[in-house]
Amino acid sequence: MKRKSGAFVGAFAVYGYMKDSSNHNMLVVDKFAADVVNDIFNWKMDGLSSLGIAERLNERGILSPMEYKRYSGLSYNTPFKKKTTAKWQAKAVSRILANEIYVGILEQGKRITPNYKVRKRVNVPREQWARVENTHEPIIERELFYTVQELLKQDTRAASKNSEVRPLSGIIFCADCKAAMVHKTTTKNGKRRGYYVCSAHRANKEICSTHVIRSDDCETAVIEALKNYISSIIEIDEVLACVGNFAYSQGIPRKLTARLEAKKEELRRNNEYRLSLHESYADGIIRREDFINFKSKYDIKIQEAEAAIISIKEEIAAAAGGLQNHAWANNFKSYKNFDSLARKMVVKLLKKVMVHENGRITVYFHYSAELEHMLPACSAESELYATR
Repeated sequence: MKRKSGAFVGAFAVYGYMKDSSNHNMLVVDKFAADVVNDIFNWKMDGLSSLGIAERLNERGILSPMEYKRYSGLSYNTPFKKKTTAKWQAKAVSRILANEIYVGILEQGKRITPNYKVRKRVNVPREQWARVENTHEPIIERELFYTVQELLKQDTRAASKNSEVRPLSGIIFCADCKAAMVHKTTTKNGKRRGYYVCSAHRANKEICSTHVIRSDDCETAVIEALKNYISSIIEIDEVLACVGNFAYSQGIPRKLTARLEAKKEELRRNNEYRLSLHESYADGIIRREDFINFKSKYDIKIQEAEAAIISIKEEIAAAAGGLQNHAWANNFKSYKNFDSLARKMVVKLLKKVMVHENGRITVYFHYSAELEHMLPACSAESELYATR
């Protein structure tokens, strides 16, 4: 019951948090460890592998989670410790990167002891975990956390002598067989050059063709495509700003306004139903059990309608503001003066890169649907501006 209510019942707090001194079922932020957690997530976005992050932490003399607990005066032991002083390991870093506790979500009951006779703990299916949101202060912003989760799903293994992954690692694929492109290097005339090649072809020459492309050429093409895309976003933003977003604020929200009025009518109707329900109960027309049952249903419908109205109003407000009120557009515009591909920029802006057999590439961007949604408004505003 404590787990389901969001109370923390673990013996030790997760790295980055500590138990509240006045309420041991409440987690509070441990400032020093929280700063380390922030560094771990930012280094992952910068392109470091879990092993590279662990090595950087060890080089800086930062205590591992186990040693930090002992340093804090906690009597903590684990069977995973192999040396006198436990160092940061890649697995520990990966566990931190995948733990939703850092966005304020508490997941408990992952492993249990079946009964007092069985000492061995067993894993519990995920759907049976006690998962409660907003139980404590988050350390990591949700957008950053879930971007990292996508990174963890991708093939971002670094070369054995390199702690960083390449900028396009995990998002570059063969356009024909859809297999991942892998990066290889070759030495010719004393010069070392890198290239991408279809991984399916490398495994079996009959499955696909090489789709080989020099990494320098590929990255240069991606840079050009990204610069053009960012320029388009900036131009659209400028067009919308020139005429005060008149056409957009008048035209696009028409459907939103219709939805808003429909939800308002739904809210009014359910409020009337709930009021008449009270009258029927007061007059003795319906039983108390029926009154409670129907009232609960109407309360839910009213809450849903009120939440929908707030959401639609926010959409209308954002629509009236053009691109200025859209975080996704600001993400792109913040990189308008870039010169080279940085890992953090790539994972925030690019969805995938497809390599064709002739050396041509196709770049897919995040939020392309949102940009297309803005184009009719931009076209309308350009026409309006031209006739004034």
